[in-house]
Amino acid sequence: MREHTFSSFDIALENLRRKPFRTFCMTAFVALLAFVLSGGSLLAVSLLNGISSMSRRLGADALLVPGGYERRVEGALLRGEPSAFYLDGEVAQKLMRAKGVAQASPQLFIATMDSAHCAFPVQLIGYAPESDFVIAPWLKGQLSEGLQDGEIVIGSSIDAKAGTKLRFFSTDYRVRAQLERTGMGFDTTVFFNMKTARDTLKECIRYGGAQVADAERAVSVITVDLAEGVDPSAFSRNIRNRFREEGAEVILTKSLISNVTRGLNALLTFIAALALILWALAVGVLAILFAVTLNERKREFGIYRALGSTRKKLVHIVLSESAVISLGGALVGIALLCLLAFSFAPLIRLTVDMPSLQPSAGTIALLLGLSLTVSLLTGALASSYSAAVIGKLATSAILREGE
Repeated sequence: MREHTFSSFDIALENLRRKPFRTFCMTAFVALLAFVLSGGSLLAVSLLNGISSMSRRLGADALLVPGGYERRVEGALLRGEPSAFYLDGEVAQKLMRAKGVAQASPQLFIATMDSAHCAFPVQLIGYAPESDFVIAPWLKGQLSEGLQDGEIVIGSSIDAKAGTKLRFFSTDYRVRAQLERTGMGFDTTVFFNMKTARDTLKECIRYGGAQVADAERAVSVITVDLAEGVDPSAFSRNIRNRFREEGAEVILTKSLISNVTRGLNALLTFIAALALILWALAVGVLAILFAVTLNERKREFGIYRALGSTRKKLVHIVLSESAVISLGGALVGIALLCLLAFSFAPLIRLTVDMPSLQPSAGTIALLLGLSLTVSLLTGALASSYSAAVIGKLATSAILREGE
């Protein structure tokens, strides 16, 4: 009859099974660490991607808007918050011809209504294809030809497919294409050409959704590309001074991106500090727990030595227990993170209130793999002292400590 030999791993599993509460507590610490590490890194990369996408998509040096509506413009562009605000058509024409403007193009913002006349509340943006240099370039990827009257392009988060129709103010519009995710408010925005936008604005006025004196000439935002050598700050001051009575305001896109970046840096600093504190706490708590349990188990390890186990095998038992706890906790923490992150992604994006663009599957796998590795190394580091001590103790000393 062949004698069965228990490996260090088998003994470690049995030891953990016999102490379920201790095992649960240690595993929970590692799970929490893995959750914060993987969640923090995933959130950080998503926000960085969102900022990068935002800087590419805005594509203008400045935005000319009605005074007092700067926050609403930012909300519409960054978070897709439905907003409507208008400049007088004559003022808009003067702004587009202002000193320092190399090229300019108007946009028309319309907020749909939460009623039977509209499919759902959403931001509508009309643009002028003949002069636009912001929206049209990245719509080309989805449109082989220009956007025709009565056609719309929808953001990635809108639940509709190309060829279907959506109703806004009792008019049905055919969905021409759906954009790729941008991480900005454009994901919940509907785009159409300026003629269709003005027809829609007239319907909006008829239903009481807006008050505009001249729907044919009204403009919400003017995107501006500055002439070479023009200082953005000087241009901004000039517009404010010259059009003070008309109530025009300037949003410099670099300043907008800088403001968002400052908020992002503050958030990333907090995430990094939290992860570092939690990592140090996890190492310290696990090290204490391993040290305490070592004192309780000296007689146990003495028996192992008396039965012929080498000091090396005792070290392997301790490290195997650490590996099982670390691996189990890391997998639980990462699985919980994936469940929450992917199930509640839209809610998380709204809570963060910043441009956010989920990284590719390969990047996500790399981030989760790094979190798993750090969690395993944390367990190994926490148990290293106990493993070193148990390996140095002589058999007689171990047995005496257990008596």
